[in-house]
Amino acid sequence: MTRRASILSLLFTASLMLPGAANAQSVLKNHDTYQPIDISAERLEMKQKEGRAIFKGAVSVKQGQMTLNADALTVFYQTENGVENPSISRLDAEGNVKLASESETLTGEWGVYDVDRRLITLGGNVTFRQGDNMLGGDRLEFDLVTGLAKLDGKASEDGRVRGQFSVPDQKEKKDGQK
Repeated sequence: MTRRASILSLLFTASLMLPGAANAQSVLKNHDTYQPIDISAERLEMKQKEGRAIFKGAVSVKQGQMTLNADALTVFYQTENGVENPSISRLDAEGNVKLASESETLTGEWGVYDVDRRLITLGGNVTFRQGDNMLGGDRLEFDLVTGLAKLDGKASEDGRVRGQFSVPDQKEKKDGQK
């Protein structure tokens, strides 16, 4: 782990410990990837021989408490002999990608939901918002099992990850300690 990555992990963990953020623990941690995936869009193109379905136009994906929106989505699936229900292994989202839950919002230009590995990756001008806290970078990996988020800086700029964390008002802190 690089020094920058370890500092990011420390800051992100610290942001979750700030007053008011204690209730902001990600609901995506331990997200059940075996829940049904509901997809809606303006258009669908099936490529059964290739095991792909391409959804276009105001795409919305819902799975439990997680919602993914994008301009386009490619679903990779496998169908076993004699089985009618395909097994989805991966979702590739493009354009205005937004992943939201009750506790956070992640945005980027593209995204990959690896259902088998229970890993979500977003790229291209990524923001991660949780309450009043915000992180920004170029590429984010979010592990749905552990809740660990890894964010890489933007290569085109100074290569740094940016974060903005809310700090409790000292008066509220003093009043709460009485």
